[in-house]
Order: sequence, then C-alpha cells, then structure tokens
Amino acid sequence: MASPERESQTFLQIARKRLKRQYHSSYHHLDHANIGFTHVDRSVDLPDDVLDMIFSFLPIKNAMQIGTLSTRFKNSWNFNRRLDFDNDFAGGRSPEDFKSIVNKVFDRHAGSRILSFRLCFDPNREELLVEKWIRKSIEKGVEELDLEFYQSGNVFEGRRPFKLNSDVYEAESLKILKLTLCQLDPPPKLKGLHVLNTLVLRKIIITPTLIDTLFQNCFFLETLDVAHCHRIFHLKIFAQKTFKVLKVGDCQEILRIYIDAPNLRSFHYCGHVCFIKFNTVPQLKDVMLSFRPSKGFTETFRVRNLVYDLHPIQVLTTTSTFLEGLSPKFIGGKLREMQFFFGNLKEFHLIMEGAIYCNPYDIISFLKHCPSLEKIFIDLKDFCFVRGPYWELHNRQSFHKYSASFDCLKFIKLPGFKFQKDELMLVKFFLERASFLEKLVLVTPKSRHARVLTPNLQAFYQYLQSWKASPGAQIAVFEHLNDTSVCPMHSKTWY
Repeated sequence: MASPERESQTFLQIARKRLKRQYHSSYHHLDHANIGFTHVDRSVDLPDDVLDMIFSFLPIKNAMQIGTLSTRFKNSWNFNRRLDFDNDFAGGRSPEDFKSIVNKVFDRHAGSRILSFRLCFDPNREELLVEKWIRKSIEKGVEELDLEFYQSGNVFEGRRPFKLNSDVYEAESLKILKLTLCQLDPPPKLKGLHVLNTLVLRKIIITPTLIDTLFQNCFFLETLDVAHCHRIFHLKIFAQKTFKVLKVGDCQEILRIYIDAPNLRSFHYCGHVCFIKFNTVPQLKDVMLSFRPSKGFTETFRVRNLVYDLHPIQVLTTTSTFLEGLSPKFIGGKLREMQFFFGNLKEFHLIMEGAIYCNPYDIISFLKHCPSLEKIFIDLKDFCFVRGPYWELHNRQSFHKYSASFDCLKFIKLPGFKFQKDELMLVKFFLERASFLEKLVLVTPKSRHARVLTPNLQAFYQYLQSWKASPGAQIAVFEHLNDTSVCPMHSKTWY
C-alpha cells in the first residue's frame, strides 16, 4: 500500500490536471468562442436569425463582448435573454456608467423573451428607473428575477428598502424570485406568482401575514430560503404538498419554528438554539442544524425535543452545541443517556465549534444510535478537546469500554487534524471498530494559528495500520490546500 506522502502526491497531481482541464475548457471558453466568431462569416453559413437565437442565451456580458467582434453581430445583444447585471458586470464601471448601460439594454431590447434578470444596484433616487426595468422584464415573461439591492455611500438614517410594486405580485411567469433589501407588501389575494417555485429572501422584514400569503397563493412553491431577515419571532409553515426545502439562516430575532409540510425533504437552520418543531415529516432526508455556541449551557430541552422528530433523515450536519444538548445528564442522582434512534442516517457531519464541554465520548454516544452510518466527517477546525473533571470522572471509562462496531462505515474524514492525543484516540477508536472501512482521510488545519504536531509520518502511518480492523482501508494525510478527497453534502453555510 502506498505511503501517505505518495498518496497525497498522487491526489495532488490528479487535482492539478483536473484544474488545468477546467481552466482551458471553462475559463477560456469565451476566448475560443471569440476566435471562432471572428471567422464565422467565412466558416459558418448560418442565417442571422439562428445566430441571434444562439447568442440570446449567453449572459449579457458575453453577448456584448461578441457584438464588438464583427459588424454582423453588433446588435445581437439586443435579443439577449439573460440580463445578468451583477457585481461581475459592474466591475470597473462607475455607478452612472452601470446605470446607463442597463437602461440602454432595456431600451433597445428587441427580443420576445427575457428568461432571467439579475440586478445588483443601489436604487437610491433611481426607484422609477428600476421599476421600469422590472416591468419590462415581467412583460417579456421573465422566469428568474434576482434583485440584490444595497445601500452605499453616506445614506441618511432611516432610509427604507426598495418597495416592490404590484408588477412583481402580478407576474405570471416567475419561477425563481430572489430579493435582497426589499419591502414586501403583497395583497392577500395574489394575481400572479402562481408558478413560483423558489423564493430567496435576504435582509427583509418578514411578518406572519407575509408567510401566510405566500403559502396560500403560491401553490407550486418548493423552496423557501430566508437569511439575515428581521422581525421573524415565530415562523409557522403550513405548506402545500409541493413544498420540499426550508432554509433559515441568521435571523437573530427568531424564537420558534413550527413546520407542517408533509413532503419536506430538506431543512437547514443556522443560528442560535431556538425551539423547532416538526408536525409530520416522513419524507425528510437531509438536515443541517448549525447551532451557534451558547453563552451558557445549551438549553437541552430544545435539542432533546427536536431529536425525536428527525428519525427519518439520511444526512445530518450539525455543531458540537447539538451534541452537548444530547449528552448524558444527571437525573435522580444517576448519569443517564438519552434514548433515540437514527436508523436511516447514512452521513454525519460534525462541526466542532464553540464547544463548552464536548468530549470524544459525547461523539460516540451519539454515533452508537446510528447503525447505518456510511460516512463520518468531523471538522475539528481550531478546536481542542479539554479533559475536564466530567471526562475524567464519567466519560473516560465508558469511552474505552465501548465494544460495538460500525459495520456499515466506509469513509471517515477529519479536517483540522492536529495529531493531538485525543484526536488520535478518536481515530484509533474508529479504525478498531469499522470492519469494512474503505478510507480514512486526515487533513491538517487551514489556520496558521492552530498548534499542529508534525510527527514522523512513516512511523505514524505504521501506528494507523496496526489499528485497522479493515485490512483494505486506505489512509491518506493531506495538507489543507492539497485536499482532493470527498466533501460532505453540506457546507457550513449556504448564504
């Protein structure tokens, strides 16, 4: 079997080749296209209407670049269907120049359809102009509308967000709506948005009435994604059967979330520990509970009540705060473990962040309730296990006495691995009990401030080999920048 250095080198070489292919095929596709288009009059005998149709599906920035290459294509951008005026488009342009170009595109647009309109802009004193752009895109059947507004410069105190006009609420074609720093005041009965599939809200005031209006009118809504929104104290979701994905991130005022969605498949939450209750979610498959560290001890009753609703899930990403809420507690003078069961869980991703007393036994105390686990990711980051009295008096002996095996476990990855004693103890524990393990991956920390022991890798590799219960298990050690191994399904945040 190859040494960890050789395996890392092999993976690194593969990664470089892959990046090289992507670089030539993706980052230079426009350059190659430009070369071809400069000679298209001689090499391609296609009608102008066909070429205009092809160009109409390019992002507006690329279409305008192609339009400068030949007089034959100078007006092709007038038919463009993807009007993406985002930060990338604004790069190097003054606000006035940016506004002038966007207005010119809309004034000259001659196509019958606009598929998507994305705008990253400060609408201060330009509200009427922005409304005109939105109105025209809706008139041309826009399916994706992304309005990322911001407030720049020395804005006066109390300036209000951009208020959406009635055109948006009456749009019949909208399938994807993304709004940042907008004011939403929809009427109780919407004339449009009946085919809306995805709604993404950022930095918006959300009221119970707004949520009720959306779910009572948007019958095909599948995804609701809210982050950095305000005045959400009690989020209640009574959803149609089409609703499948709910994401809530960093809404600081939220206290309770209640979900009644029979076909919900994915739930992501990032923020402080709040009360979360599912009514019936038999289809729930993947969950992220990125709880922020508590200032004091975790309010365990909130975590313990939640865990019983999650039994059908297959993928779970969470933080150490969640495990602390489930850790054994003294009841009636005796240390008692909580009884729960995750029989379907295939992937577990633990982010060790801000733990107060979480130790290796708290981790295995949770995992022993997950008999079908195939993948484990434990992101150690800059975390160091603390051997306090709780560990020494109660958990150390239980940890070493644990005898059950992980018969389904095939892959283990520990990013932020510092070769510390408790980390090695955890690795040894898994290697000795995973009889069918296929691969163990250890990745050194990204942070320069983390204390990383640098052992003799060959000697260290021999120790790992001696701990293996699975003879064919591969072991790889990567530096953070060279890691090419499998990643978990969820990243830490999505917004």
